[in-house]
Amino acid sequence: MFFSTATGQISTNAQVIEVSAVDGTTTMENFSIIMKLAPGSNAIELDSVTLSLGTSDTTTTYIYSGGASYAVNATNMNGTFGITYLQSGTNAQAGVLVRGDVIRLDVQALRAIVSGEDLRLNFIPKTGTATLTTFTIPDVISTQRVYLYP
Repeated sequence: MFFSTATGQISTNAQVIEVSAVDGTTTMENFSIIMKLAPGSNAIELDSVTLSLGTSDTTTTYIYSGGASYAVNATNMNGTFGITYLQSGTNAQAGVLVRGDVIRLDVQALRAIVSGEDLRLNFIPKTGTATLTTFTIPDVISTQRVYLYP
């Protein structure tokens, strides 16, 4: 039993495929993160995941909304993230990231993010390894959808 738990904590994590933002004016607030399970990982229950979005002056913590909707609460500096399944694995389960799934995680920033700003997205499962993704918002935002990572 101990070996199984230890293995799950070492090997379970998600892999970020792409991060983009929609707005495309001079600031961004709505972010989409496309993810899948990392090779060799166990399934991740999304209601046990914490997502943090950090800027130079704020960090906002999000939990799974239970569906595709998402929101942010400026007073408490927290919110919810939504999930849309883009591809389902052979053993697909609602609310669980399993082998073969590709999901789009949607989240709204606490405030408008401006050009040149550094962001940190951290996907933290209850059991396993956190997935940290860092990137800088481009100096020029010329389209409505801006690809930020990779």
